[in-house]
Amino acid sequence: MDMQLTFEDVASALSLDYECVFFVDNETNQYAMFAFRGKHTKLGLTDTRDFWADTKVNVEAVVYPEDKQSFSEHINRETLLKAIQDDNVFNFKYRLLVEGEPVWFQMKAVLGHSQGREYLIIGVTNIDKQERERLELEQKASKSKVYGQIVMALAERYDALYMVDLVTDHFAQYKSERLFCELSITVEGDDFFNQLKKDAMQVIYKDDIPLLIAALERETFLRELDEHGVFSLTYRLNSPTGPMYVNLVAVYADKNHVVISVTNVDAQVRREQKIREEASANYEKARHDDLTGIRNKNAYNEFEKQLDEQIKCGKDIEFAIALCDVNGLKTVNDTQGHKTGDIYIRDAAKLICETFKHSPVFRVGGDEFVVVLRGSDFTNREELSQQFYETVKRNAEEDKVIVACGISVYDKAHDKNTAAVFERADAMMYRNKMSLKGGRDEIINTIIRTIGARMNI
Repeated sequence: MDMQLTFEDVASALSLDYECVFFVDNETNQYAMFAFRGKHTKLGLTDTRDFWADTKVNVEAVVYPEDKQSFSEHINRETLLKAIQDDNVFNFKYRLLVEGEPVWFQMKAVLGHSQGREYLIIGVTNIDKQERERLELEQKASKSKVYGQIVMALAERYDALYMVDLVTDHFAQYKSERLFCELSITVEGDDFFNQLKKDAMQVIYKDDIPLLIAALERETFLRELDEHGVFSLTYRLNSPTGPMYVNLVAVYADKNHVVISVTNVDAQVRREQKIREEASANYEKARHDDLTGIRNKNAYNEFEKQLDEQIKCGKDIEFAIALCDVNGLKTVNDTQGHKTGDIYIRDAAKLICETFKHSPVFRVGGDEFVVVLRGSDFTNREELSQQFYETVKRNAEEDKVIVACGISVYDKAHDKNTAAVFERADAMMYRNKMSLKGGRDEIINTIIRTIGARMNI
């Protein structure tokens, strides 16, 4: 039988399993190639009838660059024949560049004999689809293992840790401290977002349930992650000792997985709340007068800056400044002492606050007060000014505190700042103070005796 026909018959039988078959004469290195279908028909391989010489050329032309070294090390005459002698068969996977893209193939080589000659028979199979699927599975398995290692490492820092699959909504808890176990929170399931809502009704502090459910709607949750790369929410759980603050943080592990950590931050939050409360109290204390309890000069300076900003911006605002000065305070302090003087100041503050009930009152000096008239006090400023004057007049007759007062209205057309209004009010107060000087000494002496009697002096 003709040998060429024999090769064709064998190749035809192998064509169902292989895309390409080579028959190589081990004595002469001549070969016959049968490319039946698929990618090998598009390669344009060099064919000089010397298999090993052609192989070296074709390696450089069609083998994927990353596989060239390995291919050359394994697919040479000495190495390949020795491998077959040792194991009777040789298998090797590699990639060829087909139309510019890498494609996976598997080579299977065995020795055969015909008419007293030894032949190397090589079958080549396209395994691209199978190999890519295998590599993807390996990658997923490896990634899953890495995720598990990362999650367990992170778990040491958190009280509860979850992994959520965004494709299936499956979730699993990797760690939970005792408190979270006692709360009976679901540790694994296939409907993360809906299960979260169910658990929330049982374990979340009632005032925080609406916040948590709204924030952890799937669309809201994922939009926050996409926009900021992290989702964070602080809320309260029902613990045996009462509401307990926890912080939930979520980040992408990859495009299909989210890692969610929950940390007990109760001590930290409450410590911060206490600091803020103390800071707020200190802030308020620094802006209030210890003697009278009303706002002090620091507070007035801040208020004045706010008014100046509004004036600078051209806002249409209405206000008036009332400047009040206590008559005879120095005489009271000099003759009866500062305790008596303190009573005199408190009586003055009470008079001013009771008159201008709807406006901020500031003690800006030892005997000086400022009122910024707003709202109804501004609207009724003339009536209030007259009422104040009448009260001071009665006080003079009844041996009570006497306070001079001047009021000036902000004029948008002329006043560039609050200081301009203040200066006019100061001038008007001074004129009022002068008008009250008649019989002042006698009045002050009477007042001193009255206050002294109240103090049992």
